[in-house]
Amino acid sequence: MKKRVIHIVVLLVTLALVSCSTKKNTAFTRFYHSFTTRYNVYFNGIENYKEQMKNMETEYQDNFTDLLYMHPAQAYANPKDPQPSGSFDRTIEKCQKAIQLHSIKKKPKRDSRKMSDPKYRDYLKRDEYNPFIHNAWRLMGQAQYYKGEFLEAAATFLYISRHFTWMPDLVAEAKLWQARCYIALGWLYEAEDILQKINNDKLPESQNNWFATVNADYLIRSGQYQKAIPFLETAIKSAPSKQQRIRLTFLLGQLYEKTGVNAKAYETFGKVISMNPPYRTEFNARIKQTEVFSGKDITKEVKKLTRMASRDRNKEYLDQVYYAIGNLYLSRKDTLKAMENYRLANQKSTRNGIEKAICQVTLGDLYFDRREYVDAQPCYAEALPLLKEDFPRYDLLSRRSTVLDELVVYAQNVELQDSLQDLAAMSETERNKAIQQIIDDLIKKEKEEAEALQREEYLAQQQGPQFNSNNAAKNNATLISGDKSWYFYNKTMVAAGKTEFQRIWGSRKLEDDWRRRNKSGFSMSDFAEKTDGGGDTEEGMEVDENGMPLEESPDSAQLADAEDPHKPAFYLKQIPLTPEALEVSNEVVAEGLFNMGIILKNKLEDYPAAIANFNLLEERFPENPYRLDVYYNMYLMYMRNGDEVTAGIYRDKIRSTFPESAYAQAMADPHYLDNLRRMSTEQDSIYEDTYAAYLANNNAAVHRSRQYMEEKYPLSPLMPKFLFLDALAYVGDKQYDKFKAGLRDLLERYPQADVSPLATTMLKGVAQGRQVAEGSGNLRGMLWKARLTNDTTTVLNDTAQVAFTQDLKAPHVLLLVYATDSVSSNQLLFDVAKHNFTTFVIKDFDLEIMTFNEISMLVVKGFNNFDELSHYRRLLDHSETFRYPPGVKPVMISEDNFKKLLEGYSFEDYFLFLENNPLPEEPYEER
Repeated sequence: MKKRVIHIVVLLVTLALVSCSTKKNTAFTRFYHSFTTRYNVYFNGIENYKEQMKNMETEYQDNFTDLLYMHPAQAYANPKDPQPSGSFDRTIEKCQKAIQLHSIKKKPKRDSRKMSDPKYRDYLKRDEYNPFIHNAWRLMGQAQYYKGEFLEAAATFLYISRHFTWMPDLVAEAKLWQARCYIALGWLYEAEDILQKINNDKLPESQNNWFATVNADYLIRSGQYQKAIPFLETAIKSAPSKQQRIRLTFLLGQLYEKTGVNAKAYETFGKVISMNPPYRTEFNARIKQTEVFSGKDITKEVKKLTRMASRDRNKEYLDQVYYAIGNLYLSRKDTLKAMENYRLANQKSTRNGIEKAICQVTLGDLYFDRREYVDAQPCYAEALPLLKEDFPRYDLLSRRSTVLDELVVYAQNVELQDSLQDLAAMSETERNKAIQQIIDDLIKKEKEEAEALQREEYLAQQQGPQFNSNNAAKNNATLISGDKSWYFYNKTMVAAGKTEFQRIWGSRKLEDDWRRRNKSGFSMSDFAEKTDGGGDTEEGMEVDENGMPLEESPDSAQLADAEDPHKPAFYLKQIPLTPEALEVSNEVVAEGLFNMGIILKNKLEDYPAAIANFNLLEERFPENPYRLDVYYNMYLMYMRNGDEVTAGIYRDKIRSTFPESAYAQAMADPHYLDNLRRMSTEQDSIYEDTYAAYLANNNAAVHRSRQYMEEKYPLSPLMPKFLFLDALAYVGDKQYDKFKAGLRDLLERYPQADVSPLATTMLKGVAQGRQVAEGSGNLRGMLWKARLTNDTTTVLNDTAQVAFTQDLKAPHVLLLVYATDSVSSNQLLFDVAKHNFTTFVIKDFDLEIMTFNEISMLVVKGFNNFDELSHYRRLLDHSETFRYPPGVKPVMISEDNFKKLLEGYSFEDYFLFLENNPLPEEPYEER
């Protein structure tokens, strides 16, 4: 009897399970799968979802220096921002399981008696019959969104809106979620389209609050802060958690601040404080209140912040406290007090984060507006490594920092030389006393720094290895920016390196021998051609490794003292105590004043400061070598300011003092200013025509263009390029003396031009006995004689036997060779890569740009033998999408022979080898 009961139970269970298959669609199967979905799979998913949402919303560290995200999940769209915590993988997995096991797609058996009912016919057209499964779809889309998978979430909500059309509230909600996914992705146009259509289609009342939330998000992202405020106020009322209400209320205060409604902003930040938020949020709300304070008396607010600074719990935030005090003083136009507190904030900062950067930028802006550029420079230099590239005004701040870096080099040189000259003017007793005071201050500073470092190391050991300050300092820039790219592509790391360099070396001009304080100027003796004679050293004279006569060489103790800043000798050697040293010091001062004036005029457009610098230069050094340029720049500035009388004075000075100069000759033309205005529009087209004439071997046209520019536009910034092409054209004319004379003229007139380094290399090569390149054309003459090495110590004998070999089965490479700066390397790289991608599905080729002074090439690697390379070359030559840019020469060569080129041989050597050992069945004409 008992066995029969068991068999019956088993049979009933089996029948129940079979009847609950998703292949059947009955009232029982719909109930069963709906019930199982809700209380089994979906329940586990929703519980995990709630837990992860709570963690994400409470633990996320908001960036209060910028507009807050409406939800932490939106930070996933910007990897450089702090990333939220929380894993929604389990929720997604449970939802996918629910859909896979319990979705009922099978149509129910038709009831012919109900076919006349439109609702019944619509019911039969449904894509899904599990009455609860839509909750799993919705939950999965939400979990994908909060996981940061915005594209996947958008696809999920798009599916819901198309396959659950009989549930209008759900469809509206899904479309709003889809719009929010697009907003997170930055697809604002698509999001706007959805929001407008939903609004026009009479949004269901149940979705009003959700619409307000999503629409506020869209309006904030698109910068429409005023329109976003009423929607954000509605979203706050319907926020699902206390932490979200706090976050959105803080954001509302920020929007009021953005729109200039400071009183409402102050009130809203006060509401945040009254909501008992986490301390970090409360602290930042109080700080923000100081930024929007609009009362008449700031005394009460300053006292409140001063009390905050005295509390132990705020030690970590002292920089923000003093920054807030500075804001209060700045709101009352008390710039001096504001700057004092901003400086104090920088001194108290211990975190080196975005808060310090903003304080540095604010202080730097104040210095900049006051034209105190030397003080502004370190503020910008220290702030930039801590800022992300999407920070407002980042490009402007970066440009300012670069210009001020250059300006400060000369300003510090002037300050240093003036100080040294003051020391030189003292009596020996006073001088020694002043030097000893400098040494005492240095020792005291080093002692304080050592004690501070020891204290930091002790605290780090007490807190544990995870708080090691050295590691934190090393990785600070990477952690702040989130950018893990290679150093020289990482702007944050480069800026951090620049700051560290300036800390160690001070501001230095980018030039050869930058470590040396005093460097001789440009000298044509560097290009004196080799003679059989020896040097100037007297025969038999013994010299040390520095070239000094042994009897005059100082001993090691003297050398050590001269290099030790703790010794008086270190300072005495820099003081200009002789007339010769004083003359050199004055030259440095004059150079600094002149270049400061040029930078102030051209890069900062601060004409009053530039004029003051030039006047000071004229006052201190009436016979300075920069007078012609000073007069001309003064003329331009006064003309720009509309003071034609004063401008005329400087024009007369140029014509009377320097009548043979290019400036004077240009100004002799009564239409000089008109010519100056036309120059900027005409010079580019003239240069393009001249360069084309050069490539076409029309050397006479090149010479005519240079002469025309000398007569018509002698002050053109492109003049160095015209002179360079003019000199090179003489090579094609086989007038080598004029070629060398042209390069010398270029270097004497424009030693700092962008083509001068290349001209220098060529002229040095001639001086070392290198032969001037000859060939059938200007381009070939420029390129093929050049040595493929950047090592100036490697000079091969032109008559040496070249050991090239011919092995067609060896690996080969294709070289696309061109004159440096004649072709866009990046564009050529892109075009070849595009050809490879569209032509070769399986085969992959390595591409590399290589540059050797005047010659550059794109190297295509990956050919096992000559036949593979020939096939590739044939496809490249007949490609419908790729065309060789003018001036590009393809060269096929084995890897071994290419290595020989890199050892210092020229293409001319390789071409001579090919003439004697031609490649078999070579179908290509020389380009």
